[in-house]
Amino acid sequence: MFVMRTVDDLWNHIAYVRGYAPDLFPKEDFLTDDQQMTLDRAFEQLHQGVSIAYPEASLEEKRQELRAILDRSYVAYRRGEDIAAGHLLNEFESLIFKQ
Repeated sequence: MFVMRTVDDLWNHIAYVRGYAPDLFPKEDFLTDDQQMTLDRAFEQLHQGVSIAYPEASLEEKRQELRAILDRSYVAYRRGEDIAAGHLLNEFESLIFKQ
């Protein structure tokens, strides 16, 4: 199963999610069914990435802003609004790597 450890992992995961969300994540033969990537799991990991990119306590406001964008993207995917969700994921990507 994928484990996010670095900002590079986050960068790669954003591209992965953008390419396969909401429901085209590839089935990995080395993972059990309960370990396969899903939209829920993908966004949980993106949320973890926010803390990896901005671990400092002083950046809580930045983390909240980024998580709010992720939440809106997730909801849009759930509603079938894939284009809007993708735009929000792009916005997240452009902001995550800027101070």
